[in-house]
Amino acid sequence: MPEILQYFIVFIASILAGFINTLAGSGSLIMLPLLMWVGLPPIVANGTNRIAVVFQSATGLATFLKKSSIRLENPFWIVAPSLLGALLGAYQATQVSDKFFKDFLGILMIVMLFLILLKPEKWLKEKLQNPEADKKWYNLLGLFFVGVYGGFVQAGVGIFLLVVLVMGMEKPMKMANAYKLIIVALYALPVLIVFLWSGQANWKWGLFTAVGQATGAYIAANFAAKHPKADRWTYYLLIVIIVISIVYFYWDKFNLNT
Repeated sequence: MPEILQYFIVFIASILAGFINTLAGSGSLIMLPLLMWVGLPPIVANGTNRIAVVFQSATGLATFLKKSSIRLENPFWIVAPSLLGALLGAYQATQVSDKFFKDFLGILMIVMLFLILLKPEKWLKEKLQNPEADKKWYNLLGLFFVGVYGGFVQAGVGIFLLVVLVMGMEKPMKMANAYKLIIVALYALPVLIVFLWSGQANWKWGLFTAVGQATGAYIAANFAAKHPKADRWTYYLLIVIIVISIVYFYWDKFNLNT
């Protein structure tokens, strides 16, 4: 394939990933197979994806701090376990073999497909806010392990954060989403540094796809404002793309093993 065509395909796919991630989340489930398709080893693809995550999460946090009036309580008890877990998860991700991570990603895509179909955000029942729940050891442990997961792979981490924040820490959904944004924004850069330190991130593809995803996010924001059903369309599009990624992933794996 001509190199210019490869860049074109990756840029268009990055725009699509940014668009979907803004409206439905789980953009990393698109980006990781894409970065592996261009020839990056699985671990390097994982690290490279974090470059775009840093830019997106920083932009999201800046927008939140500028426009939101939500008052957050006990932020240290919520952010600290997640950050520590994310650093551990990122370190572990740099130590595993490419084969292990690729096999893990293949299973993860199937698991996340079912989670997306189940829409766990819809069945999370809000409770009366209870600040004391923030410091319960099992909630802190839950945030730590979700942080480990986020540092290891990132894809779909928002769903697991909401489960702990809403069901465990008894946060209202709007506040839980705010905490989710802050947690990811604060661990994104330290996690990227871990991958860079180990030499497992590609700046060229990372910055290139970050620009594409930022473009997609901008388009999504304007599209959603004009089309009330944008979230629903994007949800179905995400499912289709993940199914295609799973089929391609296992078809490629099968061909390599035969």
